[in-house]
Amino acid sequence: MGLDSVELVMEFEEAFGIKLEDEEVTKTVTPRMVIDLIFSKLKTAEEHVCRSQRAFYAMRKVLVQTFGLERKAISPDLRFRDSIPKLREKELWEQFKAALASRDWPTLVLPRWMSRSILVLCLGVFAAGVITTIPLSRHVGAAFACGIALAGLLGIIGVVITQPFRTLIPPRFQSIRDVIPHAITSDRMTGWTREEVAVVVKRITMEQLDLDESEYTEDSRFGEDFHMD
Repeated sequence: MGLDSVELVMEFEEAFGIKLEDEEVTKTVTPRMVIDLIFSKLKTAEEHVCRSQRAFYAMRKVLVQTFGLERKAISPDLRFRDSIPKLREKELWEQFKAALASRDWPTLVLPRWMSRSILVLCLGVFAAGVITTIPLSRHVGAAFACGIALAGLLGIIGVVITQPFRTLIPPRFQSIRDVIPHAITSDRMTGWTREEVAVVVKRITMEQLDLDESEYTEDSRFGEDFHMD
């Protein structure tokens, strides 16, 4: 009997970011064959495609487990920001960040009304600084420098005190596909060794089939030895 457990196959696909075809998995009767099949796909796949797929699976897992979205409804073009309440955007973004561990992860932003208010205040302080300083210094350049310094100081203060209010995903990230260029900067999206594949296959197989350590070997058969239906 080959590897015909849909749940087990889906776990392998999600862990490694690959697609296992039905005709492939039905011919794999032992964990060793699964490991070799997965490793061959990881080794021969184009790096960008492999990383993108792994990033997609990692984000899909977050959306399924944390936000209750249907697995089949999630695609790279899913507008995830339309699929969750706005109040949970920060939670989603932090979950994505933890799952992907990307080196280049965008920060959350302020609500638009708040960022615009800060900009207006900075412009107002700049204008006030220029108008106040010109009569005193009688030098336009010095007045502008003073206005810029005051506006810059207010801007820095605004950035610091508004940190707790940065709860929204940047507007340019509408779908999963938009996030992938940042997701693939993660070290977790790099290539696998066969030993690493074997460790993950063992863990998933034991968890899904409820096996003890002593029951698992790479040459055990899914049907005869693991009694997989």
